[in-house]
Amino acid sequence: MLNSNTSNELVFTQSDAQTVLKRWFDDLQQRDHSKSFNGRLWRAELRRTKGPYEALTCEGFRALCQRLEKTMTFQPGDMLALALFASVAAHARRANGQDSFAAQLGKELKSRPCLSRLRFERLQQVRQPEELHSQLIKAVKLRGEEGVNVVSLADGIFLWMREWLAREEHRSVETNPFRRNSVRWASEYLMASGK
Repeated sequence: MLNSNTSNELVFTQSDAQTVLKRWFDDLQQRDHSKSFNGRLWRAELRRTKGPYEALTCEGFRALCQRLEKTMTFQPGDMLALALFASVAAHARRANGQDSFAAQLGKELKSRPCLSRLRFERLQQVRQPEELHSQLIKAVKLRGEEGVNVVSLADGIFLWMREWLAREEHRSVETNPFRRNSVRWASEYLMASGK
């Protein structure tokens, strides 16, 4: 029997890993001189990256990576997924754990979906990490003060990156459609937008 609940995380299933993501995001908002880091500096550096590959060299990414390595085992391609997540999440104004990330894109803001159907289709058609990076930054910025579900965003990026790597290596794709990122995001977006 296929589990058709697309809102549950598939990569970040452990609460420890989810807590790391949330605390790291909270740290990006901090300028606490009593701590050994400046989160606002991390955020500014990550926002200036032009793609996921540049984010691999950022201090904020390295801090997140070190924290996550204690809670989960990385698969091939996960470092790039984490770098992509870090540079995209740095553009979010706040964390919002209500609804999945894709559902948040379909929710109405100012009497229309946050992300238009056309923009969502462009996001779904992305084939390279650099394109995903730029499309996700636009989507996160459109959420504005509403914020994004940081854990759901990370989960989607990791799934997308694992699927991309499988295609690049000519491996078979996931047979369960509800475990594929494009199906999951489309389902969540369409249910939230009511169309």
